[in-house]
Amino acid sequence: MPSDINRRFHLAVRPTNLPGDAHFRIETAPIPKPDTGEVLVRVLIAALSPWQGQRLKDFENYTAPFEIGELIDCDVLGQVVESKTGERQPGDLVTGRLGWQEYAIAKPENLLPATRDFDETLWLTALSSPGLTAYCAMEMFGRPMPGQTLVVTSAAGSVGSYAVQLGKLAGMKVVGIAGGPEKCAVVTGQLGADACLDHRVPDLASRLRETCPEGVHLFFDTVGGWIGDAVFEGLAKFAKVLIVGRTISNNSERPDLDPVNMRMLWAREASIQCFSRYSYPENWARAREHMMTLCRDGKIKAIDNLIDGFERTPSALHDMLAGKYTGKVMVRYAEAQ
Repeated sequence: MPSDINRRFHLAVRPTNLPGDAHFRIETAPIPKPDTGEVLVRVLIAALSPWQGQRLKDFENYTAPFEIGELIDCDVLGQVVESKTGERQPGDLVTGRLGWQEYAIAKPENLLPATRDFDETLWLTALSSPGLTAYCAMEMFGRPMPGQTLVVTSAAGSVGSYAVQLGKLAGMKVVGIAGGPEKCAVVTGQLGADACLDHRVPDLASRLRETCPEGVHLFFDTVGGWIGDAVFEGLAKFAKVLIVGRTISNNSERPDLDPVNMRMLWAREASIQCFSRYSYPENWARAREHMMTLCRDGKIKAIDNLIDGFERTPSALHDMLAGKYTGKVMVRYAEAQ
């Protein structure tokens, strides 16, 4: 590939279930030139997230679906290679929503600085959407109480893994739910949860009641579906439910068929708070500072997977949505200079 060519992934065909290579196409064009007030950024690492899977499908959600032919959006870590502004200089590391492409034009106000005193992947994990989503949801609405029980679905996932750790730091009893013994071992062994239940083993609801005899006081849910309903069976009186995602329904052919056990919510007089990171941008700077402190103090661990190669982005998204990875999934496009 010539060195002056920029490659970009665009949506070609909408998937009905999990996306793969056939649903995207690579478009090429000369590397763009920045105008006055702009910078040219080389994308180093692209972050993959469950919301990308839901935006590939044409159904109503908290964000609009991708249009056919649209560049696939995502958070990235990049490096400024050319600047027509005094706010960013060549060589600066930055984060921003620049998408699946090797180079991007950006305004400085749409970029955040990324310093080299942290591992580069932390800027797309603990210090980006996954960590900040967990922190804001827990602090603003979860209000964890020491001694109470927190249950986290997708506890080995990019967001759930931080909810587990924040719950433990708050003094809660934390029970994770994950798919498979390997992921459960990570949740207890590396993230510090008191227990982790494999949702692939039958009778999840009864096993959860045995593990949480006092009931579930706070439920941090990114999955929904039958797994969420199983947790509803074990809620304590006046429990709080944080709905942060709906992975099961978003990955299905019929996202409208998402069960919610309203009977148990009513019986337990539970409260539900739905949370989207897009609604609270004013809280992110403070959340980032707090997470930076936790990372410096060694109180937060990042579980991530870094895959090499621009061309592997679609297959990495497929494998992530299929549950093949533990923690955050990212794809490296280039090395920092």
